[in-house]
Amino acid sequence: MKLTLRPEWRLRPLSSFLGFLDIKTGVTIALLFALLNKVAGVYGLVAVLTGAGGSAAQLSLYLYSVLGLIALAWGLKAILHEDAKHSLYFAHLFFADHILSTAWLVFFAVLWWFYTPHDGRVQVNSDAQKEVMESGVGHNMTDEERAAAAMTIWNAEKGIASAMIVFGWLAKFYFAALLYSYAIHLRKGSYRSLSRSRPYPASGSANGVVYAASALPDGDDDDVEEFYRLPVRAPTSANTANGHATGGHIPTSSL
Repeated sequence: MKLTLRPEWRLRPLSSFLGFLDIKTGVTIALLFALLNKVAGVYGLVAVLTGAGGSAAQLSLYLYSVLGLIALAWGLKAILHEDAKHSLYFAHLFFADHILSTAWLVFFAVLWWFYTPHDGRVQVNSDAQKEVMESGVGHNMTDEERAAAAMTIWNAEKGIASAMIVFGWLAKFYFAALLYSYAIHLRKGSYRSLSRSRPYPASGSANGVVYAASALPDGDDDDVEEFYRLPVRAPTSANTANGHATGGHIPTSSL
């Protein structure tokens, strides 16, 4: 038994990035943003291993970022080579990564918003940090003055911080939809027919060979076809009228 969406609920794959860029270019940009995110996790892991300290949740996120870099390298290769099958697999991984990252995001957001005191106190990890703190503005404040100033800054910035977190979280859904759309167009052989896509050079290229070889047989693409196929309505009224005009008989053919 195959589960499919109703025709009016089926989504159309995206045909461009933000309406004016090639969808492949958009996917590449999305993966570069993801790459920066994972590289930041690697730097966090290095900091923890060199004595900066950190919680178990932070360490698990940093280790996951290292594994994510490996998956990103594999996925970027599939995207650039226009490999239809591996591009779809990577789209699944990208979406799963977003779900897992959301769990860490919620955990750290709750920890920072509700359980971290915003009183201006800073933990000093080295003599150099202590020297910078003592040479800056506000080092001669009392604890009450520092807490009041820190709370003022926090109240002014937490709204912007919340908006940026929500925007980034929603943007990754769009990136996932972009990846799925790109993979679907490759599997259906419609990528090069999109208005923003770059055609192959007349002399042919290595990428062209890979793209032609990456299309999957129709039998392996049934699920995707069922999900994205648009309903086709036969012109019954016109056929009926023609049938009455020819004596009430509508010719049919069998395969």
